[in-house]
Amino acid sequence: MSEEEARVQRNERFDAYIVGKKGNRVFVVDRDRCKGCRICASICPYDALVMSSDKTHRGFFYPIENGKCTACRQCLYACPDFVLSIHDLQEVTS
Repeated sequence: MSEEEARVQRNERFDAYIVGKKGNRVFVVDRDRCKGCRICASICPYDALVMSSDKTHRGFFYPIENGKCTACRQCLYACPDFVLSIHDLQEVTS
């Protein structure tokens, strides 16, 4: 397991990372719906996404945030399956 994978909050379906320049956003990946197309990783201007070394139960690799995310949302706009989302940290902790 990589360092990126070790610091993620994970449940059966979602990975969640605290991101943003001020650490005030949560980046979420819906592993169940991801098809491993890698568009998000290729479009990121900060190289903040890498593909996992593990596969989902459907056999696809999925994106992992590597600590460089600024919450610019470019990956969200590019994802054809809408499996990525970014939320305000306060929104998910209250």
